Amino acid sequence: MATQPAKGRVVMPYAQRLPSGSYRIGWKEPDGSPGREVVPAKTLSEARRLANQREQQAWLTRNGIVPVRPEEPTIVEAVKLRLDTLPPEFATKRNLKEKLRFVVAAFGPRRPSTITAADVLSMLAKLPALSPQMREHIRMSGQGLITFLSDKARLYSGPNPFKEAGRVIVPRRQVRTYPTDHLPRLFDALQHHHRAPAATALLTGCRRGEVRVMLKANVHLRERYILLISGGRRDTTKGGRERRVPIPELLVPALTAQMATKGPYLFPRPGTATPYGPNWRIHDVMARACVRAGLIKGWRPYCFRRTCGWKAEIEHEAGSRTCPQCERTARWKAIPMDLRFKHLRSTWGTVAYSVTKDLRLVADVLGHADMETTRVHYATALPENVMTGAEATAQALSPWRPRGVNPEETGGQQGKSNPKRRGDT
Repeated sequence: MATQPAKGRVVMPYAQRLPSGSYRIGWKEPDGSPGREVVPAKTLSEARRLANQREQQAWLTRNGIVPVRPEEPTIVEAVKLRLDTLPPEFATKRNLKEKLRFVVAAFGPRRPSTITAADVLSMLAKLPALSPQMREHIRMSGQGLITFLSDKARLYSGPNPFKEAGRVIVPRRQVRTYPTDHLPRLFDALQHHHRAPAATALLTGCRRGEVRVMLKANVHLRERYILLISGGRRDTTKGGRERRVPIPELLVPALTAQMATKGPYLFPRPGTATPYGPNWRIHDVMARACVRAGLIKGWRPYCFRRTCGWKAEIEHEAGSRTCPQCERTARWKAIPMDLRFKHLRSTWGTVAYSVTKDLRLVADVLGHADMETTRVHYATALPENVMTGAEATAQALSPWRPRGVNPEETGGQQGKSNPKRRGDT
């Protein structure tokens, strides 16, 4: 059992509380030298448990029962090692680093063996401002980090606390799409140099990055297809393979006009030969176009004074409001619907399936390796048997049915009328 060392004599293993409130443990290394470390334990009992674990591991190694393993790194060291070993073609390094930042903030100086599933759940519970999907991504990044230490780096052997914590429940929602009857007004609200890339995304289902770096050499107007070889930040598309997407006849005039622009890119910046950068703010462009086209979800009153900063919740209609802090007349801002450039792609996928009922066609054009992804996200049209059953049920439950009509009868036939009671005229 780990005990606090007596004065003048050190008993291995041991655990002691420091004046700072943290705990220091000691054990005997496999070579016989003393080992010490300040651990982020919360209680003396937890520190003693860690000391006993270190002593037991050293004893097993010293007696040849288990092979000698390098020292277990801290989470900070593990994250640095993970990011340094990513291959050059790993395109989402920045996103992974952003997610691992939350793991470092919670467990930076700790070692993986000291982290439990309860600690991971506590970390996620302290992030209520993040969406469930983002919290699940953070958990998965931590799980991948521990798996990397176990399988690739061989620096840790033990349970994966991020895996034991379980998945974060993420609600499954339908993909958002543009109303087809609003599309003409939406494109009228776009500036001229934004209409062609938006139309390409809408009529071919290409991603934002694929549209941004689309090359003229890969646009084959005679054969009516576009060869997609890059996804913007990646050397390949998101699926890791090149693919061809068909060019509809409606898109040919717009692409023909773009072929006459400067440079090798199909959609360069206006008046230049350079493409838009990775931070192309086309999502903001689409949001402003939604406001001009009337695709709004409400109005938000706010105070024009920056020093005040007051704003209220979204309301259905704009009216007369006064700032409660500075008593100035409030201004109203139209809040666009949650529709951006990427939803042009989802609009194509949803409409294509509803028109053709061909799941393989939609998956091939969108570049999905798994048809289940296409089915879950884009097969939103109700099957014919569901519509037929719903119509039959509605006819049986219709509250507007005339009196004397039997709901069990089919063909719209009316039942016999009720006989007159005695005394009725």
